[in-house]
Amino acid sequence: MSDRSRDHWLTAIQHALDCFRFAGVRADYYDYLAALLQGMQGRRTLREIFERDARRYGAKSVRGRLSRRWSQTYQGAGGDLYATWLGCFPQDELGLIRMAQSFGNAALVRTLAELARVLQLTSRAKAILTATLWSGAMALLLAFCMVLAVPWFTVPSLMRTFSTVPAEYHGGLTRSLLRFSELVQANWPFIAVLTVGGSLLVLWSLPNTCGPLRRSLERFALWRVYRYVAALRFLTLLAIVLGRDGSESTQLRTALIMQGTGASKWQASHINAMLARIDAGMAGADTFDTGLLDRAQFWFLADMVTARGLQAGLVLGGERLRTQVLGTVAKQAMALRWGLMLSSLACLLGLGLWHYAVIDELRRSLMLFYASQ
Repeated sequence: MSDRSRDHWLTAIQHALDCFRFAGVRADYYDYLAALLQGMQGRRTLREIFERDARRYGAKSVRGRLSRRWSQTYQGAGGDLYATWLGCFPQDELGLIRMAQSFGNAALVRTLAELARVLQLTSRAKAILTATLWSGAMALLLAFCMVLAVPWFTVPSLMRTFSTVPAEYHGGLTRSLLRFSELVQANWPFIAVLTVGGSLLVLWSLPNTCGPLRRSLERFALWRVYRYVAALRFLTLLAIVLGRDGSESTQLRTALIMQGTGASKWQASHINAMLARIDAGMAGADTFDTGLLDRAQFWFLADMVTARGLQAGLVLGGERLRTQVLGTVAKQAMALRWGLMLSSLACLLGLGLWHYAVIDELRRSLMLFYASQ
């Protein structure tokens, strides 16, 4: 590989990492841009803002490197923020920003501020979901390590301590522990692959499973929490798009198509179902009756849309969902974390009691062996 090719790959990798790291703080960046653009009243362009950030932060910081690239891309893209930020921020947000840009600076400022508020809101729910997933991973890892300790540490130590006890004097609990140890020792690679594969399958299933299987999975807390977070983000972003003018029926279809850009397979299935309901002649809140919302949440949304109109109804529905979701997500995530931790503790306690019973059984076997001599 030539030096130029290697440098190109290293630059591409660094840019991808920069985008990944900066995406986590984009809510604060949107808020900063909205406040700055509103205060400057057109006296400073976005390109000037990018160039100023590049000089301020320098090439050693993520924001400095990205700002320099954005200042170059922004000029080449003719001032299109969608093309400038493509690959750095989610496409559904970029589509919304492009639409706002077409309405002028005031619409862009308002959209950036609303996006910042939405992202700050959903980030709290996502943080709860992420903490739950990490708790599950740690509990699973602890249980796996405890099982691996049986053939490599606890059973060899027991056999060394009671080495004088012949195998024919071993009791039922001792023999079952030895069989379990042999089973783990012979199959631990398969167990490891199964554990890691199962964990990855769970993570994959969150954005990808659809249909009857998904409805069955949503009986469990993890998938239900994921749906709540996704529904909150979906409704709030949709309300931002529909806040532009009164042509709601046309705008709703356009907004749904926009949300479908870059959507996960699961979310795309709901969006396609909503588009199909629009094509079937359904209007208003009936469009959203696809299972994305719980029944009580959907009924509230339907009543608000009937009373206040689609855009206002979505705002009120999103606010109600926010108050319910953050509390519900926190409670269900806490219950799930405690369940996983208690399951891991039960596994540890069960193995401990099993070993204690085996020690007592081996001690009695040793006494019987000496008595028979």
